[in-house]
Amino acid sequence: MHSIDLRGVSCPTNFVKAKLALETIDPGEIVQFMLDDGEPIRNVSRTLRMEGHKILGQEQKDGYSIVTLEVSSADARSGEPVREYASTKITRNGREPATDPVMVEETIELLVNGTKLSSIVTTPELHKELAIGYMVTEGAVKERADIEDVEEKDGWVLLTIRSFEHFDVWYELRSSGCIGVNWEKRDDDIVVPLKQTFSIDILLESMKHLYDATQDKTGGAHTASLVDADGNLMYKAIDIGRHNAIDKVVGMAFLNGDDLSRMFLVSSGRQPAGMVMKAVRAGIPLIISKSAPISSGIDSARRANITLCCYATAEKIKVFSAPERIVELR
Repeated sequence: MHSIDLRGVSCPTNFVKAKLALETIDPGEIVQFMLDDGEPIRNVSRTLRMEGHKILGQEQKDGYSIVTLEVSSADARSGEPVREYASTKITRNGREPATDPVMVEETIELLVNGTKLSSIVTTPELHKELAIGYMVTEGAVKERADIEDVEEKDGWVLLTIRSFEHFDVWYELRSSGCIGVNWEKRDDDIVVPLKQTFSIDILLESMKHLYDATQDKTGGAHTASLVDADGNLMYKAIDIGRHNAIDKVVGMAFLNGDDLSRMFLVSSGRQPAGMVMKAVRAGIPLIISKSAPISSGIDSARRANITLCCYATAEKIKVFSAPERIVELR
């Protein structure tokens, strides 16, 4: 067992020293850190946990504490969407060291039928679901049976699909707010049928799914959720990009063979045409967002007969298209 004494070392220097020490210790080994009470014990133990190490226990001593942890490998830590960074808090009264949780981003390369299609900036999880949802919401995949294989390896998602229509595409770096591979296609021929209605009470209640502990900690995440007509949360995802969050939940539902026409989408992002058409292509009949619509999104929603609800709170929504899909309980 390793023992590291960081008593008398202030924040964030204590965390920096702790992290450097852990880089010299093999995964699976046990380490004990001695830390002063107060901010040092709170900040360092929290940050090490967020780094992916397993906290085994904490013991209070006279004026200090001992934190015992098991060292995790870099691979085990790579899937964490949040990482702690040192910062400096400055006010009129001076400055002090601090730490802040920050969303982690990485880039995955999407290879479809042997062709490099896109480079997607995203968070470190649900990459296969993201890739499949991306292909569904961009109109390249229509049926679950179209997917022959999906594999993630060394920063690549290798997707094989049965029928891949030719897209006039260029190599694309795709991150928050960008357009998709099918951006020139307006899809004027897609109309979402009016076969599923949703209770206003369930829609308003669903606003609770917008919020997430990661978003609360970092302020840097978008969320997307799929909720069924009975109000059951079916899928939820976070990402640095509002488009990516939607692609992830669509990919999860698509892989499970669920009927997306029976669900509605809860999105934290603004709703321009690109966002609305993702739902349309996936067959989702209703979007509800706390954010604003954009004129192109309203126009697209009206052409496609999808219900677009924006400025939503737990008490009200503004509906810009197909309000007949929303019913009151009697």
